[in-house]
Amino acid sequence: MNGKGPIRRGVGVAGLGYVLGAAIENMAILESPLIGSPTADIRSAYADQALVVVTSVAGALALVFYVAFAVGMFGLVRGAERRVERWALIALVAGVAGPALAAIGLAATGPLVVDAGQGHSDDTTRSLFEVYLYTRFIAGALMATFLLGTGLAAMRSRALPAWLARVACAIAIPLALTPLAAFTGDHSLQVAAAVAFGLHSLWILLVGLWLTLGQDLPLAILVRRAAFLMLVLAAGLVGIALLAVPGSSGEFFSWGLEPTPLAAFAGGVYVGSASVYAAALLAPWREVRGLVIGAVVLSISVFAVTIAHLEVFDFHRLQAWAWVVLFASFALVTSALLVVAPHEEDHTPGITLEPWARAALAVIATLLAALTVALWVDPTGLASLSPYALPPLGGRFAGSWIAMLAVLAGWAALRNRRDEARLPALCLVTLPAGALVAALRTISELDAAGRTLGYLAVLALLAALGAALAAATRPAAARVEDPRGAAASSATPSAGLGPRRFEVGGAASAHHRDRPATPA
Repeated sequence: MNGKGPIRRGVGVAGLGYVLGAAIENMAILESPLIGSPTADIRSAYADQALVVVTSVAGALALVFYVAFAVGMFGLVRGAERRVERWALIALVAGVAGPALAAIGLAATGPLVVDAGQGHSDDTTRSLFEVYLYTRFIAGALMATFLLGTGLAAMRSRALPAWLARVACAIAIPLALTPLAAFTGDHSLQVAAAVAFGLHSLWILLVGLWLTLGQDLPLAILVRRAAFLMLVLAAGLVGIALLAVPGSSGEFFSWGLEPTPLAAFAGGVYVGSASVYAAALLAPWREVRGLVIGAVVLSISVFAVTIAHLEVFDFHRLQAWAWVVLFASFALVTSALLVVAPHEEDHTPGITLEPWARAALAVIATLLAALTVALWVDPTGLASLSPYALPPLGGRFAGSWIAMLAVLAGWAALRNRRDEARLPALCLVTLPAGALVAALRTISELDAAGRTLGYLAVLALLAALGAALAAATRPAAARVEDPRGAAASSATPSAGLGPRRFEVGGAASAHHRDRPATPA
């Protein structure tokens, strides 16, 4: 295969950047007007200026990432043979021309972003919006050419797995037909074109993950890292948005998460979990097994809570469908990783936790489990203790996050190994810290000063305990005492003639201090 590791990862990151930007740009695609829609629908789609600015900027960045991805793929798939070089060059030209054409359409919507078309006539408003759609649909044919050229070049140069190359060629077929939606204005063809663009983004996502996470990894490890990376990107992005504008969750979240402090709480734990799973991305299986178990508990419980409260979701919005599909899929993937897929073996001996650390983890797990049950059974029943209202869906959703934290703490206590407790302890820092930031962000909207102070104190205490536990999971430094009591190096040369030998002093005391883990 061509290219070096850092270059490959850079191309993969560009592909992931495009997918992320395109997802933000099209978050309201199910409600978006089409060619031939009334002018009132077009103005309504641009009415929320703050949201439109975010989606438009995301769309522009997505096109930049697409060009970077196309240029990078040209470098990866081109080969020494003339025919391979020709297909790679065709892909490069199409991969740059397609985003350039789409950018023209995006620029045409500038006046709509500024004032939702209020300062323009109906005909001008409709024309500006339809230029955006026309260029987008026509650009689909160029993007199909990019997929076809990349797929054919990759099959000959073997720069991509054969199945990815074949899938690229297959997706190019419906994508090449998207201009028909522009020329005919047919509603069903426009919907079909949107599906083709979705498949196109899915292929770029798969290639981006493959290039970013490593090409020679066993499938189980690759899937695990891909799942973790997707969680980092999705949870991090949504969490930042919820922390920044918790009162506008109904515009971009899967449902209107209320009250505002609860939306901010969700944002805080999202960001906290994203940071932990980012830290776990390259960690070995033994260290991340607890996180996989926690992800199973979170995804299954959230999916169950969602099914119990389907009436809250507006399934005319893409976010609602994405919520259901993503949590169902994530539950299946994480469960498969835990139960079915093989994992890398690690037989190195571990070091046990300090007794106080193990006891603290067990107590935290027990208390959080009790709180989880209370939230799942009757979240409104905790109104007298909470500084903000806990509606049925929102309260049970919060309970799912607390359940994950309880499981992680319990797993670390059960396993009694420092390496396996490291990431759960980090969770006990980042999730309460994120919730604390969220509480401070919305402190003016919290009820009852006494309950608010108690809430802040509990979060600060939990984060402090997590920090102490994280410090306790670090392997103890090996210190060796010489006969005079002074600290010596762990390896000292022995006296005598002949080859120099090294003896490890204090082995017995070190073994006693950092004894191997025993079964819980």
